Amino acid sequence: MAYPFRPASFVRAAVMLLLTCTPLARAFSQEPGRSIEPVADQQDRPTTNPEQESTTADRQPVVAESVDADALFRQIFGTDRPVTAAGIYAVQVDQIYVGDFAIDPGNGGGTIDPQLLRTALIPVAVGDTKVALEQLATQDSVGFDDLRALDFEVVFDPGRLALQIAIPPERRNARDLALRTARSRAELDYVDQADISAYLSARAGIDVIEQSSFADTGLGGLAADIDAGFNIGGVALQARFRYDERRNFSRQDVRLTYDDTENLIRYELGDLSVGRRPFQLAPRIAGIAAFREFPIDPYRNIRPTPEQGFQLDEPARVEVILNGAPVRTYDLNSGRYNLRDFPLIPSAANDIELRITYASGRTEVLVYPAFFDIELLDPGLVDFALNAGVSYRDDGGRRIYDTGDYNVIGYVRRGFTDTLTAGLSWEGNRHFDTVGAEAVWASSFGSFAFNASTNIRDPGFDTSRFAVQYAWRDTDSVRGRAIDAQAILTGSRYRTLNQLFGGNVISVSAQARAGQMIGQRLRATIYGGYEDAREFGERYYGGLSASYQLPFGALSLGAEYQGGTNADGAIFRLAYSMPLGPGTATASYTTQDNAFRADYTRLTALGVGSVGLSGGIERRDDFDRQFIRANYIGNRFEGTLEQVRVHGSNGLDDIRTVVNFGTALYMADGMFGIGRPISNSFALVDIDERAGDYQIAVEPRRGFGSTETYYTAYSGALGPAVVPTLPPYFDRSLQVDAPDAPAGTSLGGQVFALRPGYRSGYALKVGSAANVSLVGTLTFADGSPLAFFTGSVRSSDGNDDNDAAQVFTNAAGRFFLDGLVAGESYVLTFPGQSISEGTILAVPEDALGIVRLDDPVATRLMPHEEGEER
Repeated sequence: MAYPFRPASFVRAAVMLLLTCTPLARAFSQEPGRSIEPVADQQDRPTTNPEQESTTADRQPVVAESVDADALFRQIFGTDRPVTAAGIYAVQVDQIYVGDFAIDPGNGGGTIDPQLLRTALIPVAVGDTKVALEQLATQDSVGFDDLRALDFEVVFDPGRLALQIAIPPERRNARDLALRTARSRAELDYVDQADISAYLSARAGIDVIEQSSFADTGLGGLAADIDAGFNIGGVALQARFRYDERRNFSRQDVRLTYDDTENLIRYELGDLSVGRRPFQLAPRIAGIAAFREFPIDPYRNIRPTPEQGFQLDEPARVEVILNGAPVRTYDLNSGRYNLRDFPLIPSAANDIELRITYASGRTEVLVYPAFFDIELLDPGLVDFALNAGVSYRDDGGRRIYDTGDYNVIGYVRRGFTDTLTAGLSWEGNRHFDTVGAEAVWASSFGSFAFNASTNIRDPGFDTSRFAVQYAWRDTDSVRGRAIDAQAILTGSRYRTLNQLFGGNVISVSAQARAGQMIGQRLRATIYGGYEDAREFGERYYGGLSASYQLPFGALSLGAEYQGGTNADGAIFRLAYSMPLGPGTATASYTTQDNAFRADYTRLTALGVGSVGLSGGIERRDDFDRQFIRANYIGNRFEGTLEQVRVHGSNGLDDIRTVVNFGTALYMADGMFGIGRPISNSFALVDIDERAGDYQIAVEPRRGFGSTETYYTAYSGALGPAVVPTLPPYFDRSLQVDAPDAPAGTSLGGQVFALRPGYRSGYALKVGSAANVSLVGTLTFADGSPLAFFTGSVRSSDGNDDNDAAQVFTNAAGRFFLDGLVAGESYVLTFPGQSISEGTILAVPEDALGIVRLDDPVATRLMPHEEGEER
């Protein structure tokens, strides 16, 4: 089970930081106005000239650099530092956080859970060191000295409550230094999605016709799109339907989908989405499919990842230079490293330079080139798709399947080297089989993509298609020069599955463009193209466009000449856009049709209660249109209201108001909710009834430059809060607030880490019966403050150490405990004490939120005496 983050835990951490770093802090003092003086002998205090004596606030302690933390503690407080209790603590390996593990710093010099070895040390160790660690990992616990015997540096920092481990470079593998990642992916404890989830989402619209030259006035144009889904154990069933006044109900796509998340393969059964390459046009097939779906792991880089390995014999600073521009600088200890994930420019000759400056002053420079294209696959990686079934068509609201023929379409691609990816494709039915080959090659003078295919039942130029694409990018990011070109030759009898008959209108098609920055504000592009259409003649065009960034907007100009059949000759274009308040205003004009358009758009903010507005006018020689639109996002619905007027020279005249409304019903593991229409996956968030009757608000958001906070969803009389916009397989953190709940309860600030599957749902609960936080004072048996102690607290009816929480005291003995249940009793123990020797803390029956104990709580501990071991 995944536990939500609770901000009160930060309070405990803050208290610990206060205790270890600022002994004179007053935050938890019983007498807020009184400073607490450290205990020290008179001779340890420096003598001060009365004339030079400053106030307490101005005095700063002077500490000799040679005094370690333990000696400093004894000097200030006259006693040894308290022993740190066993618990769950952070671990850093070679200065990198690797997780939290069970550690007992005071047990025989310190012991750790062997899980740390299996998780963080064995995977990076090499040779005999790895074998030795694997043997140690079979023990119940591993001592700090066991690791030190392998030349590891092992230090537990009681101030930071963290274990630090340093591995000698010769005992570990090379460390990867990623220059960029899609996103930092910590080892989060993700919440499990619901075993069973379902939704029924609908968007409907209707027109109120005030005036029309072709339709009756009144209500009309009622239409609705309905999306239903069901997910059980990761298998998703989706069905879409449509209703309109003319055809009533009609069924759209219905299919089952299952994602193999380990191998990144999607399986479909039903009306297929069709996995294909961009040059394969999508046919309409019902059947079965399996294809590689890389977005199942959106954080995986499937492109070739250039890397440069190097070794440092001594600490050094490494500067990474890409195409003459600094990318990143590392300060590294000695060791072996792999520098990965260079932000390469596609279709360019990238120059990578590593400038290494050692602590001794010696310098070293490593230089090598790298080529890259976005269509390349990592060497050895395979991309594929296979779709098989029958074709279908929609007729009068009915879906008709052609069971007398079969349709098959698929491809396979493989990365062979860092600069070459190639593959094969196939599509066909009982009349033809079109087989093709493709290749993508990245070089120092640009990237090339080739594709050729033919009907192998009747091979020839007339049944084939040939295409080549070229792209080149300048590595000078300031100049930003780019060149793109493509040419396609298509035979008249070339066949694909999306064609009802053979015969292609376009026989030759070619386009090219080149652009670059001129100065810092102006970008210019020249372009041209040619098409030869069978039975329609030739068409060619060429033009120039430029965009200039003004301090208050962007101005675009364009000039184009069109020649050939039905050509328009010279065409000029002008456009301007500028920010206006929270929105954007744009205007454009083109001599083609003498068309002018102006509009204003203010996008809807991301949260409940936000409003979006837009409006515009459009006018050309024989047509004009005006509209104004308002969008509203509610907690359980979304709506749009639009007024439109259309007028044409042929007598067209229409004025109407368009109303759209959308809502949805959701279910996840028996929890039901009503919310806005779904996008893909969703989450229901409800409150535990033991936490009280408070409204919860999910996912606070604040727009850029705004001080107003919006929430994605609220709970209420209609049930839990609903978040309907979870994209599949992307990490999403949902923070849940309870604005009306008192401080110190189990509500407010919980954060759930989600990684939703395809069309899946979550049933999340926040809060618990633990709605009390205690603030009080602990004392020794003689009544003196229990200063700077670390202990454990657990329920009086349980002895499980895993359920114990830590408690800390400051110089005045003040403590803070959260997550307690009203009416329950808890046992407080300190190192060396058994549970039977512990102190009982009783929480009042009517306690809620933060409760301050007026009377000190006396423990059975006696004050430490000079010379006595603690």
